[in-house]
This record gives sequence, structure tokens and C-alpha cells, in this order.
Amino acid sequence: MKRTFIAIDIHGNRELTRLVESYKIMFKEEKIKWVDPANLHLTLAFLGEVDEDQIIKAGKIINEAAENCSPFEIVLGGTGVFRNIKQPRVIWLNIEAPQSLYDLQKDICAELRKEDLYRDEKPFRPHLTLGRMKYVVKREVLSDLISSSGGINLPPQIVNELLLYESILKPEGPVYRLLKKARLGGNGA
Repeated sequence: MKRTFIAIDIHGNRELTRLVESYKIMFKEEKIKWVDPANLHLTLAFLGEVDEDQIIKAGKIINEAAENCSPFEIVLGGTGVFRNIKQPRVIWLNIEAPQSLYDLQKDICAELRKEDLYRDEKPFRPHLTLGRMKYVVKREVLSDLISSSGGINLPPQIVNELLLYESILKPEGPVYRLLKKARLGGNGA
């Protein structure tokens, strides 16, 4: 069994790296586990523990979805937190995307459900997880950051492939191993 998910890589650009580094400095006293820049991604579907046959099925699903979708652009924007400002657990960047991203994610999840590979019913909210925390002492600084980050617009990024990853959990953080790649517009690898 392998712990797996389907994602779009967010290729670290200089502006994104600088932004994350500034956040790390701003919150250096806090216990935030920052995501390794090499692991930044937009999750489309978390499959959990699956066997080899299910991995093959998921690979076919992303191939078919990729063939039916043209490349598109996304833009990383404002900062937010999951749970809430009083109990922040995840700090993230918003992802502004065309309807084609939402349609792609919906189609993939519908096909995964048919194969009993996906059960999540939460609405899709595209975001880029930057870090995870259990508690933040300087919540007012975090609140100010969220309030003032609406003007952040990093350069657009082209989305041209879907990836199926295995997530191997380690004490120092997860390691992602590529299982399948499918280029948008066809040519799966």
C-alpha cells in the first residue's frame, strides 16, 4: 500500500521563494513547520493508502483527464490560514485559476469515485500550503499579514501536467515520489 495524491507542482520561482523567506523571518520565533520549496504543490485529490492496481487505475484517470484539458495559467495571491486566526493550523497562499482547473479537479474526482478511490466531499479550494503550526503566539502579526496580503500577485505559472505522487512520511518531513505524470493536451509519461 502506498499513500498517494494527485497534484500540480508549483515550480518555485524567485518571487515565491522570496515571499516565503520573508514569512519565515517574520515568524522565526514561532513553531511553524515550513514546506520544503521542492515539495510545493496544489493537491487535486488525496487518495490515501492504495494498492498497485488502484495506482494503475488512478494513472489511467489522470491520463484521460490530461488529454481532455489544455494547459492554463494560475496566479498565486493573498495569504490565509486554515481553521481560523484564533486557532491557525495551516498558512497558505490563494490560487487564482480559470474555470478549467475547477472542471479538471471535478472530472478527476468523479472518475476516482467511480473506482472507489476518492470519498472526500469538501468543496475544492485551490491553495498552496506554505507551513503547518499547532499554535502561534503573535496572532496579531499573522492577522495583519493576512489583511495586508491581498495585493500579492506573483507571476503567473503555466500548468501543463498532472502528477500522481506517493507520500512517504518521515520525521523530517514528507518525501514525494513520482508515480505517474500526464501532460495536459496528451502525451502521458
